This record gives sequence, structure tokens and C-alpha cells, in this order.
Amino acid sequence: MTDLPGVFGTVAPYIDDYGYVAIALLVFVGNLGIPVPNEATVVVAAIYTVSDDLDLLPVLIVGWMAAVLGETTAFAIGRYGGRPLAIRLGRRFGVTHDLLDRVEGFYEGHGGATVVVGRFVPILRRLNGVVAGVTTMAWQRFTAANAVGAAVWVALWTTVGIQAGNHIETVNTVLVEGTPVVGVVLVLLLVGYLVRRRLRPPGR
Repeated sequence: MTDLPGVFGTVAPYIDDYGYVAIALLVFVGNLGIPVPNEATVVVAAIYTVSDDLDLLPVLIVGWMAAVLGETTAFAIGRYGGRPLAIRLGRRFGVTHDLLDRVEGFYEGHGGATVVVGRFVPILRRLNGVVAGVTTMAWQRFTAANAVGAAVWVALWTTVGIQAGNHIETVNTVLVEGTPVVGVVLVLLLVGYLVRRRLRPPGR
């Protein structure tokens, strides 16, 4: 399986050598916010289930648990590090108290959906858990959204891996080139929505 194309070929040797442990570690680290190919990890793991090198149920369970724990750890870092950590780490990127006030207001109304959808947006995925933790989002609300988002995320990429077959080259191209484009589009739509809300006259 190490002859898989692109990013899949990078991930495959780790799964060859360490199996479910590699899946758990790569997915955990990716959901913690560190840029590793965790989507590719789930896709390759799913491909291995088709060839009977791995079993589907353990792949689903390990992938889901690692995704949940990774984002929960990021949430805890944001919650206990608080605004000082966010300002210190994000100062050069324009993170200010005013910006965090607006983000916190957004998460109060849309936090659950943002945690779920954020897994599929390249930029937001790296910050999702930490930002949710910095805001006043309740642990219970985050945990529920995190569990649902992780389940949808693992199910999607597992399905892609199972169905990839002879189209793995196309899947690799879409994952490497197409996903960032989709992420940018989603971010632009979100920014447009927020701008419209700010410009809307009071009472409408």
C-alpha cells in the first residue's frame, strides 16, 4: 500500500508499521491543531479495510475517539490559557481583545454549528478547539458539538476511502488542491454574513 499517490503515500508507511496506533496519533495531533494529514490518515485507513489489512469498526472507533480527544485537548488549552494566550500567540496575526469580543459573541449564537462545520474548513480547523475554549462556550455544549462533528468527519473520510478504488489519484488532487478552495469559499461566505448583520438596521 505504500505506492499510494501523494499525501496518502506519506501516511501509508506509518499505518503499515503501527496500525491503529498510527491512526490514533495522527488524527489526535491533527485535531489538536498541528498541521498533519489527518484526513488522509482516515482515507488510507479506510482503504486498508477494503483490502482486509484493517477492520472497519476499529478504524471508525479509533478515528472518532482520537478526533474527539484532540479537539477536546485544544479546547482545554484555550479555556485554561484564556485570552492572554490567544493574544500572545495571535498578536502578529491581528488578534486583539476587540476581535475576541466579536468572536465570543459569534460563538454564543453559533458556537455549536461552528465547532461541527469548522472541521471541514482548513483555516478554522487549526483553531477550532482553541477558539471555542477561549470563548465562554460551555463544556457540555462543546462536547456535544465535538462528538457530532467528529462522527460526521470520520464517516465522510472513511466513505471516501472505501469508495476511492481506482480514483485515488483524483481523491488526492481534490484533498490537496480542492479542500483549501472550499475552505476559502466558506470563510468568505461567513465574513459576508457577518458584514451583512453589522450593516443591517436595528430591529430588522
